[in-house]
Amino acid sequence: MSIRNCLLSVCSVLILSNVVSADDTPTGLISELSGKDASSWTGLQPYGLNLGGWAAGGINYNTANPSDRSNGPVSMTDRTGEFNLYQLNLFLEKAVVKDTTWDVGGRFDFMFGTDSRYTQATGHWDMGLISQRDLRFYDIALPQAYVEVFAPIGNGLSGKFGHFYTIIGYESVPSPQNFFSSHTYSFKSSPFTTTGALFSYALNDQWSLNLGAVTGADNFDRDLGAMSHMSGLTWTNAKTGTTASFSVLQGDVYKHQSSELVYYSAIVQQHFGKWHYVLQHDLGTQQNAIAQGQNAEWYSIVQYLTYQATDTWGVGVRGEWFRDANGFRYSAGVANYYAMTAGLNWKPKGWLMIRPEVRYDWSQAQIAPFDGGQRTDQLLLGLDAVVQF
Repeated sequence: MSIRNCLLSVCSVLILSNVVSADDTPTGLISELSGKDASSWTGLQPYGLNLGGWAAGGINYNTANPSDRSNGPVSMTDRTGEFNLYQLNLFLEKAVVKDTTWDVGGRFDFMFGTDSRYTQATGHWDMGLISQRDLRFYDIALPQAYVEVFAPIGNGLSGKFGHFYTIIGYESVPSPQNFFSSHTYSFKSSPFTTTGALFSYALNDQWSLNLGAVTGADNFDRDLGAMSHMSGLTWTNAKTGTTASFSVLQGDVYKHQSSELVYYSAIVQQHFGKWHYVLQHDLGTQQNAIAQGQNAEWYSIVQYLTYQATDTWGVGVRGEWFRDANGFRYSAGVANYYAMTAGLNWKPKGWLMIRPEVRYDWSQAQIAPFDGGQRTDQLLLGLDAVVQF
């Protein structure tokens, strides 16, 4: 795909926005076509079950035209000149009613796509469901499978038991929750999923607490004796539109060797009317990660600024500095990575979101990280769509 064709695709989205009216009622595609949501259509609603999902797919163009078509070390949207189904995610959920009585629910997620190989947990879970030799960059992940219990204790105590997404970081694996289709270096270097128990409690109207015991970052049962704690504290002020949170995961990666991983994420969010600003700082350390006696450290600062112009249009920018202090997270040795991203969100329907973006990455590294070690920077033009069922 040429730069001209990629730009024409983005321009087509902008032109079509002037002639397509928005549907004011948020709905899924199944409801749009059949008049029933997925749970009613499948007969699950009487049992209190919610069936849903989404598909996210798109294409991006790397102006450097790398011979291997890789945008690495950028993750997930990591192939240039190829249309990819990033995520086909289906879930079955029984939401917990947090009221004055005990309640039990849970959720199970199935994911197929090119994002799945980043989302898999180590151990006997989803690593070997299909072979990448058969489907190249496509794989299957089971990122969530948990039971949730609500207890009417104090202000209400809830607990998750099983396999679930972490509480760490601002960006999320589920694509519909993100403003941008691409992800930060910080996100790629943070924990995605955990397995164990996580308890949540609202201390009052402003403060909430999370406490958990898990098997570590992106691990199901690789080494069950290597346990970690995962905790977080969040403060929200509705009057000022301010939210501040701090979360941490700490514990050994392996049971029989010194391998403590500490990862924390501190996030401040501020709403100014239609504006939304986010400041995030992450830091990770791991003992004996490079070699015996050699520890690894990485840290980052990410900022987001978005403006929701209308119900259907939003514009945003994101800037990141990521420091790989020991060359552990990526393969370019000791390095600083920088990235600037600008993008649009267009929602012509409640079930459809289209995200064009432009991203520029550059670096200061021992080894050039882009285009197979040939370049210190790259420019990516991306376009994807998210369809919710």
